[in-house]
Amino acid sequence: MESILDITLLSLQSSLVATLGMLVPALLVASYLVRSQGRLAFAVDLMVSMPLALPPVAIGFVLLWFFGATGPLGSLTEGLAFSWFAMSIASAVVAFPLVVRAFVTGLAEVDPRLVFAARNLGASRFRAAWDVTLPLAKRGIAAGLLLGFIRSFAEFGATIVFAGNIPGETQGLPSAIFSRISAGDFSSAWVLAAVSVTIGGVALAIHNRLVSSYRNRGAAGIRSNG
Repeated sequence: MESILDITLLSLQSSLVATLGMLVPALLVASYLVRSQGRLAFAVDLMVSMPLALPPVAIGFVLLWFFGATGPLGSLTEGLAFSWFAMSIASAVVAFPLVVRAFVTGLAEVDPRLVFAARNLGASRFRAAWDVTLPLAKRGIAAGLLLGFIRSFAEFGATIVFAGNIPGETQGLPSAIFSRISAGDFSSAWVLAAVSVTIGGVALAIHNRLVSSYRNRGAAGIRSNG
């Protein structure tokens, strides 16, 4: 039986990889949604938000079919399913809509006049985003990444279908708790649950602090403008 430390480290590894993997795609999607309106933007938002409306096990089943041996990418991704990296993919897909929504909130708070001024001074779109938009939205982006990490860390349904529950390979904290409960080992299940609560609680506290400071900064800006 794997140690609690090994199980915890595997969960942390999978969640961190999922969170980092979401950063650039979520920023691109959020930037597009902030700038755009109309049917295409609505369709993109609907597609990105779809995992929120689906049971996680259904998401895991779709991933298993898509990356499986007989799926569209099966010949290119042999061995991907039922690996620790599959844990990261499954949890990233589930958490992605939350990260995008948090990024949209952060990017929408940036005064577009500042970006426009940077462009008028000769900055490229990428330079303006790097030097103006991202620094001003950094707290919102950090809060979104923490939210994505929390959701990835807690993911179970999609992960157990796509990655399985293999001790030492794909058994993270959620699936380990499930296995201990199924085996009647409630004392170990309580310990694992306590570890999950501790890590999740710390990450959530940091997230809420970032969101609170971000809102306070926005409120201060409104008062100063008034």
